[in-house]
Amino acid sequence: MERLLLVFLLTVFINLINTLTRSSRLAGVRTGHLATAISLFGVVYLAASFANTLQAPLLASTVEQIIDQAYDRSLSAEPGAAVTDTLVYQEALAGLNEKLRFVILGATVGTTLGILLIPSFVTSFSNSIRAFGRTGSVFRVIPLVLFSFFRPGGGILRLRFTSLRTLKKIIFRKMATPGAFLVWNLVSYSLWTANVLSGLYAGALYPEYRSTAVLMASIVGNASIVLNVMMVDPVLAKVTDAVAAGEQDELELKQIIFYLALSNLFGTLFSQVIFVPVANGLQILTRWIA
Repeated sequence: MERLLLVFLLTVFINLINTLTRSSRLAGVRTGHLATAISLFGVVYLAASFANTLQAPLLASTVEQIIDQAYDRSLSAEPGAAVTDTLVYQEALAGLNEKLRFVILGATVGTTLGILLIPSFVTSFSNSIRAFGRTGSVFRVIPLVLFSFFRPGGGILRLRFTSLRTLKKIIFRKMATPGAFLVWNLVSYSLWTANVLSGLYAGALYPEYRSTAVLMASIVGNASIVLNVMMVDPVLAKVTDAVAAGEQDELELKQIIFYLALSNLFGTLFSQVIFVPVANGLQILTRWIA
């Protein structure tokens, strides 16, 4: 249970950073250093990447233990039956399903926290960009960020909340950019959230070739990346450039960032719906290859 909780917390952190990714563009526009903002966010994203490298093996080992124990108990209980059809194995699958859905819940929690922290992140990240402009070194900015934890209300890190007036403008103002990209973002984020977990579950459904099933999940993951790169990122980049050039109001960029974050949130919820169907599809592909 402790391991599953750790995976849950890592998932929260990874999705928190992913939700804040696009708001780094707003900080770049405000400071007039868009390229620097994109580059510096890479430093922040390294933390999420490190968390991801810890999450994957922890989760995979948990699933492996469940599958191995259920497989052995099934063979002992019903030697002549197909292992995956036994009551023992089906109960183990039900328990695994709940555990993986709990991990997906971590994605929802992390995305929700990310939405709430967007104003604080934009202000703090803008301060970090300015600090980098003064010092010229990432290694000098990092201690300044850490020292901010001991200076509430001062330093680089600042706690900010969106005013009710601004929130009303964001919600009720008609967005100039066509909203189809938000649907594509929802689809891509739901696939990205579910792909590894569905692959692990597909491996449990077809334990004889579970390594193949897990690797097949990369098809879903790559499809989500392609969707995002082709249908979402260019729209955000175009609006960011227009705002930076003074051709559009900053509120348009704020609105897009807010709705993309909401789209991420709905994507994590939708991943609960597609989690098992994607796993079944991966199982079918695995059986076809095997």
